[in-house]
Amino acid sequence: MQNEFRAAQLYCLLAVFFSGWAYAQLPMPRIEGESFAEQKVMLPDDAKGKVAVLVFGFTKASKGPTSAWGEKVFSEFGKQAGFALYQLPVLEDVPRFVRGMVISGMKKGIKENMRHHFVPILQGESELKRLVNYKEPDDAYLVVLDPSGKIVQQMHGSFSDAAYEQLRKEIQVLLPH
Repeated sequence: MQNEFRAAQLYCLLAVFFSGWAYAQLPMPRIEGESFAEQKVMLPDDAKGKVAVLVFGFTKASKGPTSAWGEKVFSEFGKQAGFALYQLPVLEDVPRFVRGMVISGMKKGIKENMRHHFVPILQGESELKRLVNYKEPDDAYLVVLDPSGKIVQQMHGSFSDAAYEQLRKEIQVLLPH
């Protein structure tokens, strides 16, 4: 029984180690879009030199979790030099004939000072789902990039204080002191 427990502990340690290693090895795909402030955004290029948090949502119901994460991250780090937040609703599956109305409706619900952080994504959904290990449709999916544009952390789910504390620590380690 004790050997089984130790084997389980070792397995967990290896899983944590290799999952962290996998993030460092994953290439960040190029993401292009136009922000709600009508600025062209190309990631990861536009985030180079900054710590960036990318918040992806894949369904209408993910608005709650993505908004909660975005608001909390922005309230703490949004005005800090060397930091960037991008909220990225992925809308490729929205039928083209209603896409404009959906984007317009979303834009109306975003405060003016936050519009340059919102970039609807209209292509590459399957690649993005692979990137974030997509499982739960209505979750928020977060990706943290270091200043060189490499993925250093990923997480998904609804906002919680415990999960935010983990994200907060990662951001603080990466930001210049």
